[in-house]
This record gives sequence, structure tokens and C-alpha cells, in this order.
Amino acid sequence: LLVAALRPAPPQLGTIMAQLNAQPIRRTAAPSGSAPTWAPAGLTAFAARHLGAAEADLVILGRARSELAVTKIGWAAGGALLPPVFWVLLAAGGIHPPWAIPAVASLVLAVLAWVNPSRQVAEDAATARTQFRAALAAFLALVGLERKARGSPAEALEEASRVSGSRPFALIHSEVLRAELAAQLPWDALRDLGHRIGVDELVNLADIVSTAADGAAVFDTLMAEARSMRHADLTAQQTQASLANERLTLPTVALFVCFGALLVYPAAARLVGGS
Repeated sequence: LLVAALRPAPPQLGTIMAQLNAQPIRRTAAPSGSAPTWAPAGLTAFAARHLGAAEADLVILGRARSELAVTKIGWAAGGALLPPVFWVLLAAGGIHPPWAIPAVASLVLAVLAWVNPSRQVAEDAATARTQFRAALAAFLALVGLERKARGSPAEALEEASRVSGSRPFALIHSEVLRAELAAQLPWDALRDLGHRIGVDELVNLADIVSTAADGAAVFDTLMAEARSMRHADLTAQQTQASLANERLTLPTVALFVCFGALLVYPAAARLVGGS
């Protein structure tokens, strides 16, 4: 009985057929998880309209607007409540600071906590786009090889997107599969995805593959585009490494200056005291 209860039940044929025949649902951002229900719906809707985050950033991260709104509300509420809690603890210990101090601190912390999630989303989206472009360079080469081995550009896109399970490949594969089920051209779907996530290189890929559908030979073009993207990615990594090296140089210089000041200070103090 225990084994029968834990064993997955066979799928219902009617349910599967209904899912295949259903119209695809287009989402601006696929939620990575259900939003908490502790926040009031009206407050969440208001926060979702004033997120301060770009729609393309949310789409490439797979986050829903309501999820980010609840996160911002939670951070802002926590920042606003932290100073009054310290004020109560100080008052319980016999220290009575002016009430204006926690009031101003609550306002400042609430604003900073409200802005921080949107700033973090922008940084994560920039990192995700960098990773997407790096994966897209490999995807371009795979599409070129598949296009040379197969006759259909649509088959080349689908087979190349199955190679990896990373998020960039998963996004491309799901978009190509959705286009196939919706009887839509896959390069049009990828072009739309490139606009929605803010990756122009994906739009260029869709344009190249669309010319292949008209009978053009695009193997060399795809390979050249892949090499160009790899070189651009390498240049960006070298630039980031140089900036990181410069940031590490400043603390080292400051440390040597402080160490030199410690060495010079006793002699300077004796000299000043003797004069």
C-alpha cells in the first residue's frame, strides 16, 4: 500500500491533449516562485507600478513584477521598523534619545531599502546578459554546424538549443518550442525574445537565420558572428579585470601611506617637541 501510494500515477491522456491544444500563454516575466501572500494586494499592485526596474531586466531574470514588489515592500518595512526597535531598547535601558532621531532614520532606511532590490535586479540583469551573450556565441556556432548538416533552419535552431540546460539555452529552446506549437516562425520568436530581454545579438541571429530560410548560405556568416561575439566577450572580461586591478591598487597605496605616516610620526613628534 505504501509503494502504491508513493508511486506516481500515470498521466491522463485527456489532460495531456488539452495542454497540447491550449493556446500558449505569453508572460512578460516567468515567475521563479509564487509571491508571498502576507502583503496586501492593493499595496503589491501599487508597488508593482512603481518598481524602478526595467521590464527587460525582469524578463531575463525570470522574475515577476509582483515578486519584486513584495520584496521591495518587505525591505522597506524592515528598514522603517529597525530604528524604532533600537529606540525602544534604549528607552528600556534608561536612555531616552529624541524621537526625531528614529523617525528620520526610519525614513532614510526605508528609502534605501526600497531602492536596493531594484538596483540589485539591474546588476543581476547585466550579469545575466553577459552570460547570455557568452552562451549565444556558442549557440551561433552550433546553429551554423546544424544548418550545414541539416536542410531546415528551424531544425538547426531546435537541435542547437537542446545541447545545454543552462538558462540561456533553456530560454531559447522554450521560445523555439513555443513557436513550433503556435505555428510561428522560430526566428520571429527569437527576434521577439531578443527585444524583450534586451539582447541585440539574439535579434541579429534571428535576422541571419531568417535569410537562411530564403535559401541563402549563412554558415560563414554565423561563424564570423560567433567569432566576433567571442572577441567582444574577451575584451569585456579584460576591461573588467583591469578595473578590478585598479580598485585593488587604491587600498594598497593607502596602506603604504598609513604605514609611512606611522614611521615618520615619532621622529616628527620629537622634532616638534624639541623645537
